[in-house]
Amino acid sequence: MGEPDPLGLSPSAWDEYAVARGWPAYRGRQIFDALHRRSLRGYAKATELPGPIREQLGRELPVRIPEIARREESADGSVKFGLRLADGALIEAVFIPGDERTARVNEFADARASAAVREPERPPRRTTPPAERFTVCLSSQTGCAVDCAFCVTGRLGAGRNLTAGEILGQLYSVLDATGRSWEGLRIVFMGMGEPFLNPDGVLPALEILFELLPPRRVTVSTSGITPAFATFSALPRHPNLAVSLNAADEATRTKLMPITGTYPLAGLLAAMRAWPLEPRRRILVEYVLIAGVNDQPEDARRLARLVGGMAVKVNLIPLNEDPTYLPGWKRPDEESIDRFARTLADARLTVTVRRSKGPDASAACGQLKGRTVDPRKRAPQAGR
Repeated sequence: MGEPDPLGLSPSAWDEYAVARGWPAYRGRQIFDALHRRSLRGYAKATELPGPIREQLGRELPVRIPEIARREESADGSVKFGLRLADGALIEAVFIPGDERTARVNEFADARASAAVREPERPPRRTTPPAERFTVCLSSQTGCAVDCAFCVTGRLGAGRNLTAGEILGQLYSVLDATGRSWEGLRIVFMGMGEPFLNPDGVLPALEILFELLPPRRVTVSTSGITPAFATFSALPRHPNLAVSLNAADEATRTKLMPITGTYPLAGLLAAMRAWPLEPRRRILVEYVLIAGVNDQPEDARRLARLVGGMAVKVNLIPLNEDPTYLPGWKRPDEESIDRFARTLADARLTVTVRRSKGPDASAACGQLKGRTVDPRKRAPQAGR
């Protein structure tokens, strides 16, 4: 099994580690705070710890964060990072700048929210200017087995789960590279992989993150792995929940998301209704709009009937096209997008349209790859 990853140990796990080595239990909290609250990438500067402890930790549990293998910058300020893990696996994470006037916990950007459906703005209570908000989009796996028809990551196939330490290390690589700290940070698990298929990595990562950020600043997205809802909802503190719905009828959703055949729409809706929501919190329903597939007014009316009465906000995501991996799929024109949004708003649903950040760097929703070669495409054999 080897030694644990120090970035993936919770405060209680650090306490146990300290006691097992004959140190006072409070040393565990000191180590946790040094690595996470003070953002140290090693133990040498943790001078609150005795020298022998620092030396032992350096030998037994060296701190490693993923190497930045590539960096692609977008004209809108977003940055996509290709991060190489210790075993050579490549994942991608995205830094997304935000505007404190429009940023929301649950999404990358609200690009179109009419006055009729926009949430009322509350007067600021701060006496000092708030920190600039920004979002880091994290991956939970090195690929994705869910295979949604509109997602490049899914087209490239499954990969392994990330550990909690790799998830935190991924975050710290991005923060270090962008010169940011915890101030103003929002986190979304909307990168490569299906978070609900990796509870062993994502749940401990959430436990650590909730020591450092309010749960309202963390969003976990799922394609609808129904049995995992109970596991995640059993947490003492809950992240925001985003559900990738994308269709309001079984046949269309199965076409877009084959996982529907395993976890039907009715069961997913029941799981959403059972999700514990604190006051003033809602489930984010993500809906990728694809021209001629799920973008008609009747699709919108069907969606309104499906989620009517639930505490949800619908986030429409015009398809981010990729002619190589998503041939034939097109984003709707602006008139169709507006019509779909108006239909939902007329049904008294809160609706926004996401203008995904970083499309020119292939950093937008559904564009993360990790791999650079599609493993499903075999190289031509000699003589053919």
